[in-house]
Amino acid sequence: MVVSVRDLSINSHGRRLPLRLYTPAGPGPFAVLMFFHGGGWVTGDLDTHDGFCRHMCEWAGCAVVAVDYARPPEHVFPAAVEDCCAATEWVVEQGSVMGLDPSRMAVAGGGSGGGLAAVICQWAHEQARPLIMFQLLLYPLLDCLAQNPSHREFAEGFGLTGKMLEWYINHYVPEEVSRADPRLSPLRHKHLQGLPPALILTSELDVLRDEGREYVRRLTEADVPVHHKEYPGMCHGFINYPAESDDAKRALLLCAQSLQKHLRH
Repeated sequence: MVVSVRDLSINSHGRRLPLRLYTPAGPGPFAVLMFFHGGGWVTGDLDTHDGFCRHMCEWAGCAVVAVDYARPPEHVFPAAVEDCCAATEWVVEQGSVMGLDPSRMAVAGGGSGGGLAAVICQWAHEQARPLIMFQLLLYPLLDCLAQNPSHREFAEGFGLTGKMLEWYINHYVPEEVSRADPRLSPLRHKHLQGLPPALILTSELDVLRDEGREYVRRLTEADVPVHHKEYPGMCHGFINYPAESDDAKRALLLCAQSLQKHLRH
């Protein structure tokens, strides 16, 4: 049961950064899930992914902090990364006042938000804080230079098209910035050892499918515990529609169970 939903804001690099805090029933302090929404860094907000956050709060019994990071056209790369870092640091420094336990933290996101979650794990590991216990990546966007078979096979007619993906990238990434930057393409980070355990969900009919599979392979090679689940016949973003898909319901339950497992004391 979600007991309270509060809209907050903090300062991030001179900008107002809106957050939404979901708190479950029971005594705190609560383990916390940092959630970064999808939408190609350009679209999406706190409301578009409200359902997922409520499900995780209720089913996993953790607090959820959803981050409404700055978006184009006003704010381009690396604004979204800066805001996600700032929100995570705020929870570490101020979370106990809000009934949160920053020592039990996970990150999650879908699409571009999944890429941001992966970036935050790499950032946290490099600076040795905060400790992130688990990463939940939903059909993540992990490589802005990818030319995988799935990009060609599902470029049209399966929801997220190749043209849409390129439109998103062009709006977020300035021309002078290399798309190989690990803050845009965490799959291209050279060192993945020591990252937190991961659950990576991929959709069979998704332009981003193959980069998700490749990140599973690279994490496994780096001795990072990773559970990969691919959903046959599903398109990008399917988990947001549990009323229409039994696979979406099962995926939500898997996410919640994995969070419960990894966020225990």
